[in-house]
Amino acid sequence: MFPVARFKRGGHGTPPAQATGDARSRRRLGFSLIEVVAAVVIFAIGMVAVLGLFAPVTKSVSTVSDAEAAARAADAVRARLDGLPFDRALALIQEVADVRKKDGDGAYNPNDGTKYPAVLFGKLSGDVGLYDPATGRRAWYDSTVPNPVVVADADKYFEIDLIRNDTLTPKAADATAAMVAFTIRIRWPAFIRASSGLPVQVGANPAGGGQVPYDHSRKQVLCFTGAIRR
Repeated sequence: MFPVARFKRGGHGTPPAQATGDARSRRRLGFSLIEVVAAVVIFAIGMVAVLGLFAPVTKSVSTVSDAEAAARAADAVRARLDGLPFDRALALIQEVADVRKKDGDGAYNPNDGTKYPAVLFGKLSGDVGLYDPATGRRAWYDSTVPNPVVVADADKYFEIDLIRNDTLTPKAADATAAMVAFTIRIRWPAFIRASSGLPVQVGANPAGGGQVPYDHSRKQVLCFTGAIRR
């Protein structure tokens, strides 16, 4: 016969090894309060980190969307210029020195068409308004056919300047040039809605509210190429 291993029973008739295993099993059945609190804290920290990603991602998506809209506005500019007589389109192209002068002028108001009729305004939809200096009109009009519609300030999202490319087509050659090349500079937002619901120019400072009446450095900028042909 084989010898039988004997062991001393615990007070309740359970072998010591089995008793130890049962205790461990019971401990594995749940979590202690400290473990739960630690898990909640770790989870909360992780959530804060994840939520913090949403702000820059949202801004990035918004910027990409605006850039795509700006590209559509640039296409609309080219299309509108193609439909204008050469001399009328040429009048909208500004010289580099003139644009630099405007950019350095803290009182420059692009929404003053009587002083700056060459400035264009674009909508988020992609349509572009040209300034009509005629008496009784003097406003920016979109491309609606047959009756163009005034572009309201609330719809003026893109501020557009057509800046001559002096290297390719200097002004001295305009009389005989077959084409004139330029850069389409688009800045935005030109107008936003204030808390009152009314549109206000971005960068405009009320009297005493800033160092200059207009601070255009707060706008984003993209540039595109363009040309008009005789």
